[in-house]
Amino acid sequence: MSQNDDDEPMLKPDGHRYEKPESRETTVSKEVVYAVLGLLVVIIAILIATGTVQIFPG
Repeated sequence: MSQNDDDEPMLKPDGHRYEKPESRETTVSKEVVYAVLGLLVVIIAILIATGTVQIFPG
């Protein structure tokens, strides 16, 4: 092991550093955003399936 590896105990063997775990607030915020985006995709898919929104007019 080189001297540089001893100075960086959080260094992975492949050279990448470990990232600090996210806070609970950040995790909850991301979950809410993903839920809203998922709901939006489902609503758009339903509108397209029922013909309310036309993708190819004609």
